[in-house]
Amino acid sequence: MLREWAGPLRFLFTIGWYVALSLLIPTGIGYWLDSPGMLNKHPLFTLIGLGLGTVVAFYGLYRMLREYQAEQEKQQKKQEVKK
Repeated sequence: MLREWAGPLRFLFTIGWYVALSLLIPTGIGYWLDSPGMLNKHPLFTLIGLGLGTVVAFYGLYRMLREYQAEQEKQQKKQEVKK
């Protein structure tokens, strides 16, 4: 019973961390570049970082979901063969 939950739960945690870090890291770098000591272009680089992070997050999410779906289909075919 626990094994049935472990795989999908681990997958959801992976997606959550991936999306969060994909958004926070580029946005944080953009915010740092916008600071008065750096380029002082507030909020230009913060928004560029947020946009870049969003693109990276959605592309990675798409790839992960596609791989997960292929894995699930493979397991389902394997179970059908056993029956």
